[in-house]
Amino acid sequence: MNGKFITQLNASPIDSEDAPKLCSADLKYSRMLQGKRLKAKGVTLTVTHEPDDPLVSGVSWKMDSDARYITRLPFTYVNTKRDYSVDGRINKSFDKKEILYSYIVWNRAQQPDAPYSCPNCGGATTLGNLTEGCKFCGTRFIASELYPKAINYYTLPAAQELLKRLKPFAIVGAIAMAAFGLVYNFRDVSAGIASGGILSLIGWLFYAAIAAVVGTFLGYVVGVFSIFFEMIVRAIASIPDIIKYGTAKRRLPNFMRRYSPDFSSDRFVGKLISMLNIIVYSEDIDNCALYCGKPIVDNLSDIIDMSYNGIIDVRECVEKSGYLYINLNMDMNVVSCKDGKISSGSRKFCMTVCRSASAPEDYGFNVKAIKCHSCGGSFDATKEKHCPFCSTEYSIKDYDWVVTDFKLG
Repeated sequence: MNGKFITQLNASPIDSEDAPKLCSADLKYSRMLQGKRLKAKGVTLTVTHEPDDPLVSGVSWKMDSDARYITRLPFTYVNTKRDYSVDGRINKSFDKKEILYSYIVWNRAQQPDAPYSCPNCGGATTLGNLTEGCKFCGTRFIASELYPKAINYYTLPAAQELLKRLKPFAIVGAIAMAAFGLVYNFRDVSAGIASGGILSLIGWLFYAAIAAVVGTFLGYVVGVFSIFFEMIVRAIASIPDIIKYGTAKRRLPNFMRRYSPDFSSDRFVGKLISMLNIIVYSEDIDNCALYCGKPIVDNLSDIIDMSYNGIIDVRECVEKSGYLYINLNMDMNVVSCKDGKISSGSRKFCMTVCRSASAPEDYGFNVKAIKCHSCGGSFDATKEKHCPFCSTEYSIKDYDWVVTDFKLG
């Protein structure tokens, strides 16, 4: 499935109307919003993930698995190329080796092609078709995701091949030692050549070649020690992030499984990434179904691309008045476009997510018909917060997660 997902990503540009089939609904929606942002900025983003040859892939570790869900985080080493073009001219390009991780989820009880009847009019359909609304009566639903799906993905830098990293050290070592050998013996060789000794010149070049070989070896040794030292420094620097991730993996299940026995922290993180993308790329945040908080004061309109860097910091988990609140920080690699110029960097997003403590469990497939409390109209309440017919606000926090506070750190 991970191989199929990567193939679909390569075949479906972000601004394409045909999203990868394995994408979850939230991931498809966030890609559509990002495509609109790119067009508004006059930016074309081309991304390709070419798997290594020979293929290097696997599953990073054992993920959450219970009676209902199976969550896996498969990885594949890829050569990623990103081109950001502004008004048809490439402004910034990234070409590097990365590891692509996919959040892939299965639900043991679901069969997307299984027959189903519309809960509103009784029309015969299938589970998969019903998620897009009933074709007979037009009723829209808050419906469970139909698995298997890739609920999100992200990439992390891969260590460059060792020989490629050592090559510059070897070249510099060879040149330096050869030059040293030539200079060191220059006076004696000059005297030998002046007296007619051509063998002195041959010997001079021979010793220079020997010095170059020695320099190559010494360059490799220096390179190995420099990479080893770099790895130690990076390992020490990553300790706080490892602690944050370990804390999140422990706190989230400990808190949530009192209310949702089948809660999966890995599936939850995948959903958080989609929620964050949807909020950032939404041009009309007041009508974003996933945001129910104060007006966002930070400027998000210049952000054109984001990727999760694997760091999440859970600050607080509480229950208040029948609702669950989780306050957390997520670090993202962000690409922005301002005045036609592309820039990149890391940003911290601080947000609080909320959901009803008694939200129905997703045991197989759940649907809830959406009808406006005021006019009775039916609409897609997962994407619109206000009824398009009468503008009455409709909140989905009784059924799913919403963001109640959001700011840049």
